[in-house]
Amino acid sequence: MVVDRPDPDILKRAQEGDRDALDVLLRPEVDRVYAVCRRMVSNRADAEELAQDALVKIIHGLRGYDGRASLSTWMTRVAINVCLSWHRARGRRMRRAGGIVGLEHPDSVESPSAGEPGGVDGVQEREDPRRRRVERALDAVRPDFRAVLVLRDIRGLDYAAIGSALDLPVGTVKSRLFRARAALREAMEAMEEDGGADGRGMVDE
Repeated sequence: MVVDRPDPDILKRAQEGDRDALDVLLRPEVDRVYAVCRRMVSNRADAEELAQDALVKIIHGLRGYDGRASLSTWMTRVAINVCLSWHRARGRRMRRAGGIVGLEHPDSVESPSAGEPGGVDGVQEREDPRRRRVERALDAVRPDFRAVLVLRDIRGLDYAAIGSALDLPVGTVKSRLFRARAALREAMEAMEEDGGADGRGMVDE
């Protein structure tokens, strides 16, 4: 269930801090928020923390939700922005330390375990080598490109919804998606494992 246009009364109550109304609005989206964060960062613990941060921001910012975008798209925007801010902060830390961005957790590119809410829409992925390869390759794609790729190829949003979520023109969305798929393809081709082309479902549309 995706909460596109919430009941006005429930939304009003949630915006006023009613816990039951908040639960009605947020419960269907919690796993989706986590799934977005899980694809934006390679480390499970980081994704869990970022998802919690996003949910806190969603709750605190709900009063400002004006209904112009679907509630699901608005929540996705919050989650993506939290992750992009995390990547920017990590980049600054790594530059100060003279390190390489993307290797802060060099041994922690993980797939969600069976039963973990990070499986996209409940899909269990630990035993899927293709999915693991895609996730490893995603980690090599710059965050702003990865955001478009995640929203299009994992969340299944159309160009207009992605533009709304990221505050981008549709033309920019298409351009970034093209470049993101090219970057993902290059990353997968550079991997040493056999069968790297198994990720073509995300890169060849």
